[in-house]
Amino acid sequence: MKNPIFIVGLPRSGSTLWLNIFAQNPKIYRMGEMLYLTPWRKDFKYFLKYQLGDLTKKETVDKLIECTFSRKRLPGLTAPFWYYDIEKADDPKLREIIRQRILASDRSLESIFKAFVEEITHFKGYERPCMKFPVYINHAPKLLKWYPQCKIIHIIRDPRATAISRTNDPGGTQYKLKKYPYLSYFIKRIMILFVIVQYIWSSKLHIQYKKYKNYTLFCYEDLLNNPEEIIKQLCDFTEIEFVPEMLHPKAGQASSVTGKKHSGFDKNAAFRWEKVISPFAKSVITLLTKSSMKRFGYFPEKYK
Repeated sequence: MKNPIFIVGLPRSGSTLWLNIFAQNPKIYRMGEMLYLTPWRKDFKYFLKYQLGDLTKKETVDKLIECTFSRKRLPGLTAPFWYYDIEKADDPKLREIIRQRILASDRSLESIFKAFVEEITHFKGYERPCMKFPVYINHAPKLLKWYPQCKIIHIIRDPRATAISRTNDPGGTQYKLKKYPYLSYFIKRIMILFVIVQYIWSSKLHIQYKKYKNYTLFCYEDLLNNPEEIIKQLCDFTEIEFVPEMLHPKAGQASSVTGKKHSGFDKNAAFRWEKVISPFAKSVITLLTKSSMKRFGYFPEKYK
């Protein structure tokens, strides 16, 4: 398999849009998010630990194949990959190929990941997969170890936009707000603080990672302002051919501000957060992330 493309960055940074751009290239397979190595959530490691057990046993590997292809939303198997991608690739021969490959491996997280990703990519008739994996960029060194020639695209956007989007995330924070309405004030502020800490932390990791030739940084606002130029840069970095269809990605996730889905490139999407953020929150986030924005080489005034 040719080298995979991994899109990493903080949640609500526009990763679905970047993924959908690559999906328009006929040689790239757009894989759904796997939650394979994801802190704070029940990920694939959680599934292995609490649903399976000892992978040295053949019957446990058989159960692994049975569970992953069942499309049941078991704890740790709730991400889109485990139902949408698996459903589209559910074939007895493919199941057996993956099973035999895992049995012949050391049955590590790396081997299991490669078995699923590479064999499904081949089965679907594509040359390379592109994935939002992992969301958290601290796993970038692990990805480079698994695939020394992979391409890692770190995406960022204005931290204030990320914070507002995170507090209005219909699949995350809004769920918690509905479940615990009496704690809404604290949940929103904790989430903003969490984004600030993550943004600072990721900017420091960027300084470490930028020495790698197969790692690069892209900005959401640059993409919205100059889509053709940025997409051609993406193609150059990932060593794929630019095709005009990449300028017309399908609609991604619904906006956390308007609740609507937008296809293509909507410049207004970069600034909708300004209509709903409080002056206090804006000041605090700006103050605490100012140095981090400089580490990223991100200057908000550039886009005004």
